[in-house]
Amino acid sequence: MEDNTKTWGIRGISADVRQAVITQSQKQGMKAGEWLTVAILEKIRQDRNVGKALVATNGKPAVSAEDASAVLALLERLQGMGIEPPDRMKKKVLTLVRRCMMLTKA
Repeated sequence: MEDNTKTWGIRGISADVRQAVITQSQKQGMKAGEWLTVAILEKIRQDRNVGKALVATNGKPAVSAEDASAVLALLERLQGMGIEPPDRMKKKVLTLVRRCMMLTKA
């Protein structure tokens, strides 16, 4: 817990935001810097994918590039924490990504 109370090198971060980062990182079992890295990368991915929802023409629900990106980010996060996702989850993610790619080609 001592690591989380060190002075930050970023100016302009309020005490309540720092405390929120510390609280969330502890809930996730991560160091504050690791948690911030994941949060920032997820925000960047979301910003890049805004408005990229794909609409399927065959009546099936839309496959969103944002959703596919979020699922991939979750798998990366699990693997980064040393947790190997179940094969079933990996297969479903692969299917989702393939559908998303097929719809972008159409």
